[in-house]
Amino acid sequence: MSAELPMDIRGKFDAILDRVKEPQSELSLAELGLVKKLTYFKAEKTIVAHMNYGKPDAAECPACRVATDMMKDSIDRDLKAAILEDFPGWTIEFA
Repeated sequence: MSAELPMDIRGKFDAILDRVKEPQSELSLAELGLVKKLTYFKAEKTIVAHMNYGKPDAAECPACRVATDMMKDSIDRDLKAAILEDFPGWTIEFA
C-alpha cells in the first residue's frame, strides 16, 4: 500500500486481509503474507491485488499443480468477494 493511501482505506484493506482465510490452514491472508500489496485507483474505481504466490516448481507433480491452482483460485475468489463487500461496484483485478 502506498504512503498516500487514506487511513480509512488502509484500515479497510487491513481488515479485509485479516478476515479472509486460507482454506487449509485457516490462517488469514495477512498472517500468511499472501498479498504483496493492494493498489487503489479511486478515479477508475479499481483495486489491484498483487498476490505473493510462490513460483511453480517444475518438478511438481501434475496433480499437485492442479490442487495448488484450485487453492489459489479459491483464495482469489474469497479475497475478491471480501473486497467487494467494502467496495461494492468496484473492479477487482489480480496481478
